Amino acid sequence: MRSSVKAMPIYAPVFRGLSEAGIRFIVIGGHAVVLHGYQRNTFDLDLLVPDRLLTLAKTALQRLGYSPYFESEAFLQLTAPRSLPPLDIMVVDGGTFEQVVRSGESRVLDDEQILIPDAKRLIAMKLHALKAVTRARREQDWADIVGVIRATNQAIEDTELREIIERYGPSGAFAELRHRLG
Repeated sequence: MRSSVKAMPIYAPVFRGLSEAGIRFIVIGGHAVVLHGYQRNTFDLDLLVPDRLLTLAKTALQRLGYSPYFESEAFLQLTAPRSLPPLDIMVVDGGTFEQVVRSGESRVLDDEQILIPDAKRLIAMKLHALKAVTRARREQDWADIVGVIRATNQAIEDTELREIIERYGPSGAFAELRHRLG
């Protein structure tokens, strides 16, 4: 069943803390991959937040005991207090955020209703991550992409998906995916 995952009750405080502060967010990364039906281990929490809400999000998360240890224009990593997961926040402009929201899918994680990107937007995010020269988790990203394609019955020959692969993926991504999908 793809609609929910029963996890240790460690994510709910983050979801509630952000929601109570009026912060809209989308769960991305490993948890979104799992919620699309590709099973793999993950612990840290990856969120997508619009840039206009980043300051409020940081304040809400600091109330939970989080502290930033890396920040750039598009990315924020926070260390967690003992009882909560490490947290990575991808920061995007409001228009991009709303596009992901419009195509997003509702799921349940840790007994909380959350939003995740639809399969194609999640694949685009994973492909975009592969472009980072210093990306350490490249094989995990490829496995996630293949896993989501298979779990959601995507056809890479689909015009929209092929355009996503060519637009967001590194050079040769379409051929690489055809090879990995066998």
